Amino acid sequence: MISPDSDRFVVSRTAGRHWILAGVLLAVGAGIVWLGLSASQQSPRVAGCVFGGGFVLLGLILVARSLPEPVVDELVLDASGISRVVGGVVWAVRWGELTAVAVPAEPGRAHSFRVVLEPVDARFAEHHRGLTPVAGGGFLVPGITLSAAEAGRVREISGKYAGIAERPVTPVAPGPHRASVPELDHVSIHVNGWDRRKVLLFDFVMAVLGIGAYVAAEFGPAGFLPTGCRIVLGAVVVLLGVVHAFEFNSHKRQLRADLRLSNLGFRWTTYTRKLELGWREVAELRLLADGNLEFRPVDLDFPLRHGDAEHFARGAGWYRLPRRLSSAAMRRFATRAPALLPREVALTIGGGAPPTPITRGAT
Repeated sequence: MISPDSDRFVVSRTAGRHWILAGVLLAVGAGIVWLGLSASQQSPRVAGCVFGGGFVLLGLILVARSLPEPVVDELVLDASGISRVVGGVVWAVRWGELTAVAVPAEPGRAHSFRVVLEPVDARFAEHHRGLTPVAGGGFLVPGITLSAAEAGRVREISGKYAGIAERPVTPVAPGPHRASVPELDHVSIHVNGWDRRKVLLFDFVMAVLGIGAYVAAEFGPAGFLPTGCRIVLGAVVVLLGVVHAFEFNSHKRQLRADLRLSNLGFRWTTYTRKLELGWREVAELRLLADGNLEFRPVDLDFPLRHGDAEHFARGAGWYRLPRRLSSAAMRRFATRAPALLPREVALTIGGGAPPTPITRGAT
């Protein structure tokens, strides 16, 4: 039996401050600067000031980030009900509005649990806007996952005031196992890749301009013209270097985003994120005119199966990938996607008006 003073349970995900790490960086930076200044030669002094100054700068950045009060991110259970606090109170539900609370484990993650509220009546959604509807009339508490110990405590308190529901996650429509279906065709799209035709055109224009400036500087009449042409030639070289440096950076693993489409599904990959879905989980895929790529799952239990996709949610059941496709990536997508997607997945590619449906063959 839970004593009255133990009825309140707070699951906190509030980000901590960085005072300790900031202090370490400042101390290390100050030490390197001091060692550099104590050297008798000029080069160690410069190196010590540069490297030590970098550590000091990082420490000062962490100090600046730690000065504001951290945004509160909590799930609170007490004798009155359940509330979600992100900064201020986002929503609060009384126990009388719930028939039960389910705490299912995420598929494939035995130590990660979600909270699903089972309401008393169908008008529950009219009074509580911050929840995500799932199949069966339940509502998922978004933005937070629980450990096994936290899930047990939530079940304990919920069982006292409302009840505990066993809620299996609805599987996708049955079909052949992924491993037994061969990947017949695929295309890899560099999402933030530059348009090679535009880069070549830019190189051609800069080459013509640079050659013209060089010829005018070498063989033109004396006076201001040679000096001006040399300035133009230097600007052309600098501009070429800057543009190609940015284009080269778009291929780096830390900055690159890739979209892989095949007859089995799609995979979105960046340096820090990865989302892979089979087409049996996708009902509709659309590419907007601004380069945003969105998909709509086949059922409402998608957020329970894929909690890592929660930050892609856009409302009304749609999910948006976080980076826009470049113009080159959009052309490649529009060319290859219709042939790779199965008929069951609606594909739309449109402008500012409603997207235009794409007719494609079966795969």
